[in-house]
Amino acid sequence: TPADAEKYGIVDKQIVSVKIPTEGRSLIFGDVVARVSEKFAPAMHIDTDESNAAGIVGTVDGEIIL
Repeated sequence: TPADAEKYGIVDKQIVSVKIPTEGRSLIFGDVVARVSEKFAPAMHIDTDESNAAGIVGTVDGEIIL
């Protein structure tokens, strides 16, 4: 949402990275496009191949890196 974007210091269509903590080492997804709208929630979808490569199971929290 616009309020969430302001909180995190990002704008619509901004390219960011997202750091995901994993066992042992963290993984950083680069070139992530931030989408801002009242209709959206603060969430990120990754596909099965990305999830498997990162060893992610279920829901995890990430950190936006500007």
